Amino acid sequence: MPHVVLNGDVNINDIFNTFKPVFIRTEQSILKTGTYYISHDKSAILIEALAIETGVKKSFLAMISHRDDGIVVRIFPGSEVEKTAGVKSILAEIAKQIKAAFPNLSIGETNLSEYLA
Repeated sequence: MPHVVLNGDVNINDIFNTFKPVFIRTEQSILKTGTYYISHDKSAILIEALAIETGVKKSFLAMISHRDDGIVVRIFPGSEVEKTAGVKSILAEIAKQIKAAFPNLSIGETNLSEYLA
């Protein structure tokens, strides 16, 4: 499952309040996020996401959740979506945005290194 761990101290509510929607358009694809929601206990954020690649739409929920060592950005476990380059790029863009907003965080465990460059 594609994911990015960001190690360090950060508050999920702070991420929620600084999050900006992702929108990337190329000749071959449109990658974007829409509405986002925070859990009642402020431990997770769900983000509606859409990857359109060569005319094929992939809708899914991205999730930012708290861990003991920081946070993880991944596909919501209930989402059944093909892990295309566009889907992986959206997750990486979310992680990059969080890292830029909270420079104290460091990239930890991930299988999306090529998308984080």
